Amino acid sequence: MDNEKCLLPIWESELVYRETMAMILEKDVCSAAFARRPERIVCVESYDGTCLYEEGKDFIIEESRLIITPDSRIPCAGWEAFFYTDEAKAKADNPDIGFGPVATSDGRFLNLHAIDNPEYVTRFQISVTYTTREKWEGFCPESGLRNLPRLGEKLLKKEKISVLLYGDSISCGFDCSSHYGLAPNQPKWYDLVVEALEKRSGCKVELKNISQAGMNTDWAIENARQRMGDFRPDLTILGFGMNDRVCGSQYREKTKALMEAVKAVCPETEFLLIATTLPIELADTPPIYFTSHQDEYSDELGKLCEEGVALADVQRFQKALLAKKRYIDMTGNWLNHPNDYLCRIQAQVVNTALGG
Repeated sequence: MDNEKCLLPIWESELVYRETMAMILEKDVCSAAFARRPERIVCVESYDGTCLYEEGKDFIIEESRLIITPDSRIPCAGWEAFFYTDEAKAKADNPDIGFGPVATSDGRFLNLHAIDNPEYVTRFQISVTYTTREKWEGFCPESGLRNLPRLGEKLLKKEKISVLLYGDSISCGFDCSSHYGLAPNQPKWYDLVVEALEKRSGCKVELKNISQAGMNTDWAIENARQRMGDFRPDLTILGFGMNDRVCGSQYREKTKALMEAVKAVCPETEFLLIATTLPIELADTPPIYFTSHQDEYSDELGKLCEEGVALADVQRFQKALLAKKRYIDMTGNWLNHPNDYLCRIQAQVVNTALGG
C-alpha cells in the first residue's frame, strides 16, 4: 500500500490509484464503470491485493467500463448475494448484530452479513489503478485554510499542532481494511491525513480520537467535556451525521450546539466539519430509517463556515461520484460504511481542506 498514492486526489490526478468496482452479473454481463475514462490500465487486482488479473484474459475495457471475460478468474456475483426477495428468508438468515432485517424501499431486504465482515462485499470488488486524461467535471474540493487562520499560522511557524477527532464509526476507521487487520491493510483515513500534514508542514501533529461508533450529535454534545478531558486542541474535526437522521436545518443547529460544547472546554479551537458519506439509498425504511436526510447535511454545514470553521465536503464529492458509479462499488458493509476506496477519498478531501 502506497500512502502517497492513497492521497492523490482522484478529481485531478492523472493516476487513479486502486479505484474499486464491484463485479455484479446483470443480463449475462459482469461489468462496472470507471469514475474517469481510462487511458492506460496500470494494474487490476483483487481488493486485498493478493491476485493480479490480466487484460484480455480476465477482463476487457470498452469505453469507460471494465467487463470481465467468460473465463475470467475475477469473482462475480448476482444481486441475489446482496438482497433477499423473501422476508421469511431474510429473517431466518439475519446475522446476530442487534437489528434487522432491513427492508428496502423497492420491496426487498438487504443481506446484512457484511456488517463487521466487509469481506462479504469486498471479495467481489476489484481494485483498478489506471491513468486518465479525462477532466473531472464534478465537484472539486478546495482548501479551507483561509477559514482557519490560527491553524495556518502554526503551520507556517512549524509549531506542534494538536487535533481532536470526534465522530461516529467512520471516524473510528470503519470499514478500512486496517481496522479489521485485513489485506491490503490500508491505513485509516485520519492516519493518512496526519502523515501528509506532518510531511508537508514539518509540524508535529498530535491526534486524539474520541470517536464512538453508532453515536449521533446529541450524544456528542452530552459527552464532549468528559471525552475531551484535559486535551486542548488547536483543531477539532467533527465527523457526525450518519446516525442523526434529522432534517438538514436541525442537524445544522445540533452541530452548532456541539461546537459550543467543545468551545466551552477549549474556546480557542478551530473546527473542520466533515459532511458525512452517504448510506445506501434504499434503506429509507422503518423502523430505523438508516437513510434519512443525510444528503441534506452538506449544504447545511456549508452555512456554518466562517472564520474558525471550515468544511470538508466528502458528501458532495460522493454525490458526484455516484452519478458515475454505484453504491456497491464503494461500500464496505453494504449499508452505511465506506470501503478502502471511499475512505481514501475522505482522506483526500480532508487533506485538501487542510491545505494539501
